[in-house]
Amino acid sequence: LAQSESLSKLRRLSLPNNSIGDEGAISLANSEIFKNLKELELYGNVIGDEGVKAIAESNHFTRLQKLGLYGNLVEDEGAMAIAQSKDLKKLTYLTVSANRIRKDGIEALKAAKSRAFLCHLYVDDIEDFAYADDYDEDEED
Repeated sequence: LAQSESLSKLRRLSLPNNSIGDEGAISLANSEIFKNLKELELYGNVIGDEGVKAIAESNHFTRLQKLGLYGNLVEDEGAMAIAQSKDLKKLTYLTVSANRIRKDGIEALKAAKSRAFLCHLYVDDIEDFAYADDYDEDEED
């Protein structure tokens, strides 16, 4: 797929539930074939931080406006890579709910949104999570 030159004019790519993982996400991110993509939907593909970092650092995804990563394995590191990306300048829609992103990652994404980096950010509600530092060490579960 990442080597198919017939897809060079593709604007929207949706690959739900294909288990492409980090290796597949890295292949997509490294492929010049997808330099015209505006929308990339990769929900349910067991993509973790390495795959998301490749997407965030890809100079082939500079036109990307919508990125869907719902239901993957993204953690704080991947979320922060997206938030700090210099290549995803046109990204306005980001869905990262149902991942493993916690407090630091969510805060980084919200900070990116407040800088007008993102107009539509879909994350899990931070209040749904309990963190070790929220509890007294003497408190028992």
